[in-house]
Amino acid sequence: MAKFRNAGDGGAAPGFSDETVSKVGRAAGQIALIREAYRDGLNEVDNEGEKQELGQRAEAAAVEALTQQGLSITEYNHVVAAADEDPALKQRLLAAAQAE
Repeated sequence: MAKFRNAGDGGAAPGFSDETVSKVGRAAGQIALIREAYRDGLNEVDNEGEKQELGQRAEAAAVEALTQQGLSITEYNHVVAAADEDPALKQRLLAAAQAE
């Protein structure tokens, strides 16, 4: 599955609107569920081709979760990377993800 964040974007964390944080938080919550289902699905398939297909479906579902929130992968990665450096932003994201 593709990585939906780029660690090391670094620098000071910019301010993000509540709307952006909510969108990213909701998407992050959905992506976490997709990843969990992907891991569970991997345990049920033996064929490498089926594993690849499952990974492609999971990646497409994660991109769709971002699209539904009106986010690009780049925007999502930027906010998540900033949250790695900013505990307050991380808490805002977690709260938004859990509210979904």
